[in-house]
Amino acid sequence: MSLKEVLCGRSGLIFGVEPMDPLPGEDSAAPAIPPLRPGEKFHLFVSYSSVDAVWTHGLISRLEADLSGMKVCLHERDFTPGRNVLENMAECIQQSQKVLLMLSQDFVQSRWCLLEADLSLFGSCLERKPVIPVLLRPCQIPLHLSHLTYLNAADSCFYSKALQLLCTPNHLLARFPPALRPASSLYNGKTLLTLNCVNRDSLPSWKVGTFSTLGVPDPLKEVLGDPEVYKHAVGILNGMQSPRSCLRYIGCRIPLGIFLIIISLALIFLPLILGLQEKAPAQQFLVIAGNMFFCPLFMVLAVNTLCWSRRFSKKKMRELVLRVGEANLLLAQHSVLMGCDTANKLYFVHVLLEKCRQVFLEAASTGEGEGLFQEALLQFSCGYACCLAHAHFPHCEDVDAEGAGGHLELGLCFCQFVFLQLKRRGGVGGDPV
Repeated sequence: MSLKEVLCGRSGLIFGVEPMDPLPGEDSAAPAIPPLRPGEKFHLFVSYSSVDAVWTHGLISRLEADLSGMKVCLHERDFTPGRNVLENMAECIQQSQKVLLMLSQDFVQSRWCLLEADLSLFGSCLERKPVIPVLLRPCQIPLHLSHLTYLNAADSCFYSKALQLLCTPNHLLARFPPALRPASSLYNGKTLLTLNCVNRDSLPSWKVGTFSTLGVPDPLKEVLGDPEVYKHAVGILNGMQSPRSCLRYIGCRIPLGIFLIIISLALIFLPLILGLQEKAPAQQFLVIAGNMFFCPLFMVLAVNTLCWSRRFSKKKMRELVLRVGEANLLLAQHSVLMGCDTANKLYFVHVLLEKCRQVFLEAASTGEGEGLFQEALLQFSCGYACCLAHAHFPHCEDVDAEGAGGHLELGLCFCQFVFLQLKRRGGVGGDPV
């Protein structure tokens, strides 16, 4: 099974292919659409992004032409004007036999589309409504949708399969997923969420971002159900203090840096200004010694003043990485790790750590294995989560050369990552990659 297939959660999907024309010249003969039951107004509720509207409308037009009497609910056509959008969505999904999700990256990034997807899954659990995802273009599927079996728009038999599903009564369709909770091993190492700070647009370069703790984001609810754990973990990061030095303002750093540079340059010409040749030898020595000391000193101060922001950013990231590691001590108990490579964005990944933890326990003969594992989480879990989020493991060939198998199918497991960092740095310490 390839990486792209695993990311879909189903081996039948093929990524990297643009969606086919929804009107292929194939036989469209199909059974009649099942009649509407009491309380149903639509045979199909379609959720899609506005970017995919042309493709979706073309598909719906053909379905309505081929299936006599088929009633499709589209938000721009069938939502009741003047009503709350949430009420419209909930009611239309409840009144539909089946739900069709047109998946693409634009769909995933649309809050309204994701909300429709959540409502449809809620209806699927309560009323056994079939939810049919259609993959239009490659995208990062949210974890709470990944357990569903997809129709691939690039499949040459896509239309006939869609017709067969739509014309099959709900009670005759294959069993629906028994639960929304994902298979842990299937999603081991996958990214759950990328979370931006709430003040990202107005965040100065010297200030640490603030992340919302109002509730557990939907992609995390599948594996992190306790809101207090999430609130506590993110609160550790929000507790970072921003600097109070006046150097945080560029309007202070530049004038002060220029002033110090001017002073250091002026010291070079100080002997000429004072007429050093006419002075006594003792005075000449004092002026030259003072010049050799203060000129480099003021130049170093000037450079440090101008580079204060860069130096503070590195210091801030070191502190933030340690705080993320502290938060991961809580999240790791729920198979979740947090990572950050900037001060305004967090990555949450789902990773099983029990086998890696056993490696630490077995490696420590003095019974200190649990402490070593906690120390490894504190020092290296942030960098490991970032590597998983970016699917990039620098120098992983060093671990491969050891010939030891890891606990993660794709990429390095946590104990391998820690081994690599210790090998490169010669001990527990330093910043994670």
